Amino acid sequence: MTSHDDTAGSSDQRRQDRLRIVVPRYGSSVVGGAESAMRQLGLALAARSWSVQVWTTTAADEATWTSGFPSGVERDGPIEVRRFPVLMRRHPWVFRQLSHAAYHLPRHLRAEHLWSVEQGPWAPGLIRALRRADPIPTLFSPYLFHPTLFGLPAAPHPRILCPAAHDEPALRLDVVRRAVLATDALWFHSPEERELLLAAHPAAGRLPSECGVVGIEAPRDVDPHAFTVRHGIAGPYLYYGGRTTRGKGLADLLAAAELLHSHHPSTTLVLSGEAGDLRQAPWVHSVGRLDEHERWEAIAGAAAVVVPGSLESLSLLALEAWAMGRPCLLNAASPVLAGQSARSGGGVTFAGAEELATHAARLVADPGLAATMGAAGRAWVAATYGWDLAETRLRALLAAATPKNGWVPLADDRRL
Repeated sequence: MTSHDDTAGSSDQRRQDRLRIVVPRYGSSVVGGAESAMRQLGLALAARSWSVQVWTTTAADEATWTSGFPSGVERDGPIEVRRFPVLMRRHPWVFRQLSHAAYHLPRHLRAEHLWSVEQGPWAPGLIRALRRADPIPTLFSPYLFHPTLFGLPAAPHPRILCPAAHDEPALRLDVVRRAVLATDALWFHSPEERELLLAAHPAAGRLPSECGVVGIEAPRDVDPHAFTVRHGIAGPYLYYGGRTTRGKGLADLLAAAELLHSHHPSTTLVLSGEAGDLRQAPWVHSVGRLDEHERWEAIAGAAAVVVPGSLESLSLLALEAWAMGRPCLLNAASPVLAGQSARSGGGVTFAGAEELATHAARLVADPGLAATMGAAGRAWVAATYGWDLAETRLRALLAAATPKNGWVPLADDRRL
């Protein structure tokens, strides 16, 4: 696959209105918070007359990076998507051993480069193409994977990193520090994420930064009863849609659903997305992957939406629930979720399955309280997470990250 880039626009303004987004996986079928956020951002900017490219890999499965897409150039509506082949599958057992070494051995024994290659997805053609790419703004997300760790130092300036970071050992590795310090600007999902990353890498505090990457636009033609009729759900339900990976809190969620059902037999738990592939118990409705409109219907009809994960840089699901006027039950172990709950007034935090079941029972028994919390969340999302606001923040970052008046990058590429 050969790489080329369109000729840059004739004016500074035109160049600013172009963006290259680099993500490890991409597509409407890809389940993942950071990947979904970048796709939504790209589509929203394209709708505002930006020229948007996505550079990504052929990977579909995050566990092994097994290819699910052909390499080459395709289109996702107005976005040009360039896919580079993944040349090595991830081996979960090998990666676990390398991770243990990287997180616990002395620095000089960590083999972090090997860790990052095994972390993947390893697509060296993408890195080579970035070295030759035209100097248009390039946005990388999330921080954790090889296309960001090695693509970011290789890309032309200006480079923006949207880390999508949460508190995990990998955040403090040297290979991550080098990538962060090769960045020209940082775009965070939340104040808590900014605080976390700057605590891990204080030198990045001199970089320009903004908070608030995504915008939420809820559809207006959503029938909150359509989902229950279609799936034969008779009573109130909690809803969770997303992944089943480590840190997503599925064990507590399922235990809480059983406790809730024992006291409120008509109440069930609805799971969609990857979680919807689970088959658990009579009080759990696993509905698989939903199309976008039916997913909004599932959110709109829920007594409450649950975000059980502890490792979150932002919960798109919570923002979508609030945009539909529904309350959220959020894991208190996540500083981001606790912060979202406090700022919005639209959520209740829980610690463990028993507390989750207690709070859920309260919202099921008091629809008025649920509606009041949902309305508070809707007002907060409308004031904080609009696409016009996101575009304004991006323009501010690009203005701050553009070399001028002798400005030099925080880190020299040749040392990376």
